[in-house]
Amino acid sequence: MLLSANMIGVHNVFGIRKTFDLFAQAGFEGMDFNNDLAEYRTAEHDEQFYRELGDYARSQGVAICQAHAPFPSSYTDEEKSAARFEEIVQAMKNASYLGAPMIVVHPCTHLDFNVEGNPEILFEYNLSFYRKLIPYAREYGIKIAIENIGYFSVTSAPDRWCKLYDTLNDPVFTVCFDVGHCLLQGVDPAEGIRAMGERLVDGCTHIHDNSGDKDAHTLPFYGKVDWESVMKALAEIGYRGELNYEASCFMSGVPAALRPNALAYMAQVGHYLIDRFEYYKNEK
Repeated sequence: MLLSANMIGVHNVFGIRKTFDLFAQAGFEGMDFNNDLAEYRTAEHDEQFYRELGDYARSQGVAICQAHAPFPSSYTDEEKSAARFEEIVQAMKNASYLGAPMIVVHPCTHLDFNVEGNPEILFEYNLSFYRKLIPYAREYGIKIAIENIGYFSVTSAPDRWCKLYDTLNDPVFTVCFDVGHCLLQGVDPAEGIRAMGERLVDGCTHIHDNSGDKDAHTLPFYGKVDWESVMKALAEIGYRGELNYEASCFMSGVPAALRPNALAYMAQVGHYLIDRFEYYKNEK
């Protein structure tokens, strides 16, 4: 299992190329590229930029394991939703230039899920939204990872998430299991992983912790997630993806001069978790 992380809190201090250097030095083998950041979606960030960046990352021993599309994915304003859809498609293209095998795309959440009738409306809306992305995924040779988000939505509970994924029923889709978001919904992350089962096997993860009341995006063991049970559950389902951090708030709270050291500490924690995964994998 490779160790990966998103780049927030590092790239904005050291620049993107230096970030790849620091990742490699710290002990990371992969990166989650944040194409959701507007600064990487300007005219100068063209095909050449992304292809050269991907080549540089690999030259440093860092794979682009996944990318993140802009979010939110939809708005109550149809024109804004249409514009965002085009931005998501462009992010998919950029991710393919980088060499990422998949891109995380949030479900659409522009209506209040707790209002009567809206869950059904949002389910059908999301089916249409994701289906419209299928031809682009095929053209660019990239998978779409559907993430569970930290508030009520079509993916916030495993049964709804499975229903959406299974109804889409297309090999361009996979799953991004966000451990911290699962905890926020009152779902035991290990049980959530087991519920997703084979849908998650070739998907990806967002690894971060919280105390169950705020989307803190902090490092494992700084919140209430039972990480031993999480790694055991991932091993039980035969997960084949990376251990990918989305603990950017932990990094952003560290003084800039200490962030390379913090990155190395994050890598140590990550490799500890991977060791626990390997223990349970070999125990089977």
